[in-house]
Amino acid sequence: MRTVLRSIACSLVALWTTVGSGAAEEGKSARMVFESYTHDFGKIREADGDVSHVFRFRNSGTLPLVIQSVGVSCGCTYPEFSKEPVLPGGRGEMKITFDPTNRPGRFEKVISIACNDPRGNIRLTITGEVEGRPRTIQEDYPYDVADGLRIADRSLILGTLPRGRATVRTVGIANSGKAPVRIGIDATGLPAWLTARPVKTVLAPGERSEIRLTLDATRADLWGKYRYCFGLIVGGEKQPDPVEVTAIFAEDFSGLSRTELQRAPRADYSSFFYHFSDQPQGKLLRREFQISNGGERDLIIRHIGPTSDRIRARTDRTVIRVGETATLTVTLDTKGARGRLYEGLTVVTNDPTRPAREIRVLATVIE
Repeated sequence: MRTVLRSIACSLVALWTTVGSGAAEEGKSARMVFESYTHDFGKIREADGDVSHVFRFRNSGTLPLVIQSVGVSCGCTYPEFSKEPVLPGGRGEMKITFDPTNRPGRFEKVISIACNDPRGNIRLTITGEVEGRPRTIQEDYPYDVADGLRIADRSLILGTLPRGRATVRTVGIANSGKAPVRIGIDATGLPAWLTARPVKTVLAPGERSEIRLTLDATRADLWGKYRYCFGLIVGGEKQPDPVEVTAIFAEDFSGLSRTELQRAPRADYSSFFYHFSDQPQGKLLRREFQISNGGERDLIIRHIGPTSDRIRARTDRTVIRVGETATLTVTLDTKGARGRLYEGLTVVTNDPTRPAREIRVLATVIE
């Protein structure tokens, strides 16, 4: 009997689809109506695992209701539903499951349902607050250094920082061992404006702390991208794997008013990447990029910094008037290179929204 009903429902859907405009003229349509469009899970514990809620709906329209797709705002949320048509007056369910793993704190997730209801997508919302489970030192500090010392990250990308000011950042460290561990910093490769110091030089077993980085841009004329490394000293022994620090310096826009920001210059780039494909060794490759000013004030190119001596760039102007365009010519030298050659440069402007942008070029060098 269930198979017969399913066949009848599918035939009705096909019939109404064929009639199409005729049915629309008569004002017939499917209508998806939920008992509730939101659900609050309240406080849940990460350790307890997934939580689910069933949203119930009915088709209050005059045509069969067909769910075409369901979109979610996060991979932590997944729906379960039937794709069988729901006949007029019929009812259905949609089960929504949320995975709280590694998601402590408040959450709000949106589920968007595409169906043949002419009102458009239907939105469901789930909310709640996750009480995180206690995390181990190994989870929070995944990189093993030595003698139980662990660090949260070995590659610190600090983003765009203001020139003329001192900025402080930290990276977490912890002692996962059973004995105290003594920590030091090998700052041999650091410039005078960048310092790295442990908040505590001795960590007890199970203790967590930080290494404090100070980037003092008042001590140097800094523009563009900088990358440096410092070493870790554990128990008096210098460790082989360094910690890398990357930062980009641009002008300080913190003093601009809302009106000044709205009327600021805007750098629009023709592209940020070009592939030269296969190229012979020793050839000098060139590519032009355009930078246009889509803002309301003069756009100024403050700095162009290459990643290495293999790549060079020049521009036909450094001040770009409103509505005008500058040409940036990038040259890539393949001399002595083999295989994949990937280089780039950082362009710094007075665009307060995105003051630093990276342009990359790639070539496969064939001998």
